[in-house]
Amino acid sequence: MDSLYLVRNGIPFDVAFSLDQDERTAWIVALGTLDGRVWDWGAMRWTD
Repeated sequence: MDSLYLVRNGIPFDVAFSLDQDERTAWIVALGTLDGRVWDWGAMRWTD
């Protein structure tokens, strides 16, 4: 599901599906933050 979120947000399919879990999380947090969301690193989840 994470990789599909990345593809939907413009990351090329092959890149999105080749990332390991930590890299995928970093991309998702970066994209979500650009959309105004807030990530809680301690809880590893969105706060909003």
